[in-house]
Amino acid sequence: MVNEEGFWLVWNPSGRAPTGKHPHQHSAEAEAKRLASANPGQVFYVLEAGLAFVKDDVKRIQLDMPLPF
Repeated sequence: MVNEEGFWLVWNPSGRAPTGKHPHQHSAEAEAKRLASANPGQVFYVLEAGLAFVKDDVKRIQLDMPLPF
């Protein structure tokens, strides 16, 4: 399911992929500041998600056939 509300991520290009979404920019900024303080010299970017794509073509087909047993 796609969340249609925006969200923010904190990303460190020298670290792991982001693991948590922030519902508000201020909470992402606070997390980026906390991480930067704990990791001197590393950069933490605050990224806003603004666009998403999904391919949705799997369909369920109900067959009206009697069971063979």
